[in-house]
Amino acid sequence: MAGADGDVLRADLHEVLGAVVDDVSEHDAGFHMSKNLQSLQALYDGDANCYLHALQLALVGPLKHDGRGRSSQDIERLLRIVSAVSYAPGDFARFVRFALRGCEAEDRNVRFHCTQLTGHLLGHATDISDELWEDVAKIILQRAKDKFPTIRAASVVALQLLQTLSVDDVEAISTAVLRLAVTDPSKEVRVAATEKVAVLNTSIGDLLIRVRDVSPDVRATVFKVLATVDTAAILSPSDRVHMLDQGMNDRDESVVSACQDMVLAWLRRVNGSPVELLSQLTIEKAPAVCSSLCRWLLKTHATDLSTPNIKDKALFGSALSVADAFFWKEQCQYYQSIKHDEMLELLLPTISSYCDLLRHLHTSLADAVDEAEKDQVLVVGQYVLQLGVALDFQDEVGRRQLIHLLRTFFQSIAFESKWLHDAVMLLAMICRSTEFEFVQYMTEITSDLYDQMQEMDSMSLETRTELTERLDAVDAQLEDESLSPQAYDALSAEALALEKQLEEPKTLQWLRCLELAAKLLQFTRQNLRNATIAGVLHMILPAIDSDIPALREKGLEGLGLYCLLDRHMAAKHAIVFWRVLNADDEDGDSKHVCIQVLLDFFTAFKQFEVLPVVEDDEVVTSRVILDGLATYFCVDQRELDEWDLPTQTLVVRGFIKLFLLGRIQDLETLQHLLELYFHPFLKEMVISDEHGFCSETLQMLTVFYHAADCALISSASHHVLSRALYGVSSVPFAEAAPYLLQLLQHPRRDGSCDINHHNKVAIWVCVEMLALHEVTNVIARASKKQFLHQWWTLLQNLEWSVDAPANDDETEDDDDAPIARSRKRDDVKVEAGVSAHDAPPTDDAPPTDDAPPTDDVLLYILLDEVCTLVPENAKLKAKMAAAFGESFKCELTDAIQTWMVNAVGTRKDVLSKGVYKRGMQYRAAPKREANDSVTEEEELGSDAIESDESDGESRKSRKTRTKASAAPTRATTARQSKSAAAAKLKASISSDEASAIEIEDDSSAIEIEDDEEDEEEETKDAEEKKTPVKMEATDDGDENASMGDDDDDASMSDNE
Repeated sequence: MAGADGDVLRADLHEVLGAVVDDVSEHDAGFHMSKNLQSLQALYDGDANCYLHALQLALVGPLKHDGRGRSSQDIERLLRIVSAVSYAPGDFARFVRFALRGCEAEDRNVRFHCTQLTGHLLGHATDISDELWEDVAKIILQRAKDKFPTIRAASVVALQLLQTLSVDDVEAISTAVLRLAVTDPSKEVRVAATEKVAVLNTSIGDLLIRVRDVSPDVRATVFKVLATVDTAAILSPSDRVHMLDQGMNDRDESVVSACQDMVLAWLRRVNGSPVELLSQLTIEKAPAVCSSLCRWLLKTHATDLSTPNIKDKALFGSALSVADAFFWKEQCQYYQSIKHDEMLELLLPTISSYCDLLRHLHTSLADAVDEAEKDQVLVVGQYVLQLGVALDFQDEVGRRQLIHLLRTFFQSIAFESKWLHDAVMLLAMICRSTEFEFVQYMTEITSDLYDQMQEMDSMSLETRTELTERLDAVDAQLEDESLSPQAYDALSAEALALEKQLEEPKTLQWLRCLELAAKLLQFTRQNLRNATIAGVLHMILPAIDSDIPALREKGLEGLGLYCLLDRHMAAKHAIVFWRVLNADDEDGDSKHVCIQVLLDFFTAFKQFEVLPVVEDDEVVTSRVILDGLATYFCVDQRELDEWDLPTQTLVVRGFIKLFLLGRIQDLETLQHLLELYFHPFLKEMVISDEHGFCSETLQMLTVFYHAADCALISSASHHVLSRALYGVSSVPFAEAAPYLLQLLQHPRRDGSCDINHHNKVAIWVCVEMLALHEVTNVIARASKKQFLHQWWTLLQNLEWSVDAPANDDETEDDDDAPIARSRKRDDVKVEAGVSAHDAPPTDDAPPTDDAPPTDDVLLYILLDEVCTLVPENAKLKAKMAAAFGESFKCELTDAIQTWMVNAVGTRKDVLSKGVYKRGMQYRAAPKREANDSVTEEEELGSDAIESDESDGESRKSRKTRTKASAAPTRATTARQSKSAAAAKLKASISSDEASAIEIEDDSSAIEIEDDEEDEEEETKDAEEKKTPVKMEATDDGDENASMGDDDDDASMSDNE
């Protein structure tokens, strides 16, 4: 471009571009934007070649701009307008390649703006050549992996447009967008990718898991995206329930609002019919979620609903769908809760009509020809019975009529057992004014049934045994995969006939009697002082001795409910449930009942003690039962079968209740619960379900840890981390350490807990390091050095604090005091709340359990003692100087000195034998070199042992500790007086830093971090690295000793 014409075009172009940058189009509805675009189009039409050359030169400056503040919007508007010009195909390709060259530049600002420019250009592309498409796809996919999140977010727009321009390699493009939406560590990138991801059958599963994202912005974006597309063919009913469950109960209001907008979009697609909306959900599997949805719609959008007259449909004999019955029930219960009598009068039938409806459903169930029809009638009947609690029982005639009908149903074996719970609850509601009437009705019915049952003939034991063996044989034959369809059908019919023969009327009558007795005990508010209720025991005990598993199960359930009404009865009969639980030939369902009943005993009664009984040469006590139940945690099992998993969930739920109610404070049990969170089988279950997070045990534990006694968590953490590090358990130390430290770093709670638990952790980490250093003849020196390094790394990442750091200026204002003053230490020790029989075994107990009250002197002495083990201790000493103060003085009292010697010695003995010794040797075995096969005792000689024996005496000579220079240090130490051989061991800790295993927060962590590195923070960090620390030099070589707090973006691969 040369000559006057070129200069004029360049000047005109600069003028237009300047106007674009200065324009604030939002104030004029885009008028100036359209005007500027027309001006650029005119310049391009006048001289296309000169225009493109001048435009590229003019864009160099904006592309290099850092785009801070308002200028970011100006540059983005500039790129959007220059991309909107209608270019010829050749000029368009030339402009795109100009943008692609910038996408590969070293300057991050150029890469960012050129990625934006590429996305805008693709948005205006009508067609694109295969060669250019391949180049664009290759470079944009590279930018999707850029280390800066802003560039990755900008690449999402271009990737989304590439999916629509060609069908070639569209799978790779869609995969890249989905990967950014699911796994990117930056919140902004995940939001941008979620907005652009294509909602398909292949991507919906990952999007559904994102509704559990750590960022509320990402969660809200998922709901907004799904509200804009028709998901009728993509989302299954269970998917919709999962989304409603997560969205409607989210703790962030923006996410709840986005979920509600999605529900309204679904409602509009079904023409405002709530029944049609409910028919797209699995109501039977998630009634609570569907109930919450209905009540929200009735409360906020009742006028927008198109509701049919379900009452007339039901009373005229038409078949009700599950959605019809459920919404009818929810309408009645909602308007009853707000006391809207006018709506209730319109919705509710009379009691007489309601009785006719129940008879009709009972008859329809008997006449059902297939399983699907029968299942539908069963569910509809449940909701109709639940609807009955909203009826007006002031009509005495109708009330008596309904009571008579229910009594008739209860006395009939043909009445469905699944309806029994709701029917008994309805009867209790009718008799709520006088509970005596309810108890009388129920005892009369159960007594009549029991008397009739005793008069019936029983099947002989020989006949029952023969039929049972034949049924087992048929079931075994049905498992043969080589069976023909005809043979399989014949065997199935034979199995059904055998089952029918085994269901003798006497057994069914007894089961109904036990079911009603259990419901009476469940709904009554009386205790065993009521002779009528106490009399049901004679119906229950014979069932427990029956040889029929179903009768034993119902008998155990009834006995458990009976004992819950009286503490002494529970203590007397607890041994019955314990015996059944330990019986090898007992049915699994009966064992579940026993586990639940025993846990209920400990939950309902404070300090529950069973009557001691000798079983297998062992006295059964409450402690024995609790220990036995804790074995069902299955912490040491690698595989869990179909019985272990629900049993584990049942036991975990029970023990969580016991801890939260303060019934137990057992450290050993809590240690097992902490280890269970990292169980490999449960971790696999997180990704095995269609929506993820399918392990109920993991979900309960996650909530429990934050609600449990943090002092107990602190005491149990030592056991968990030491077992993990030394290979005693399968818990990954790199995952457990950051999680437990974060768990113990809770905010200050008014009136609850106001202590820094990291102080206690720091104390036992110091003791652990000192004890491990003195362990000999167990593992090689290199392996010990690796263990010490990991404890040292953990110690450096602790955020301990001091109650009242020393201040050189006594008159200084309180406002200038260090922040470390803000935390006070709790005087109440966790051991005061742990009874003697709840203490863990001696060889597993943390060494600090018998410590005097934790104070600054003890913390300082231990930290200073550990610093002598590791030469690279400048950072820790600088932190000590800042926290304790330069004039801090401490006195080594006899009590502290004695405690240190005893604590280190006790822990040394624990590590030198038993499971810890075997674990350390196993963990260290694969890493031994040929020259490291000898133990430390053989390598160092007897001098090290002698120096260890004299260590206690050398400590006694130290009485005071004063500060020396910048960091408070001691004039003499016991470690400095060790022999040359021991000094060699200390020096070796730093000589092999690269071989040590570090604690890092891996990118596959449970939660996605939201840290984003911008240029301002990057510059600030660089300046801080150049500025030396005033307190001490920081060249301690521990830059890599982190707990995963580094910027996630630093872990991303660079652009080239």
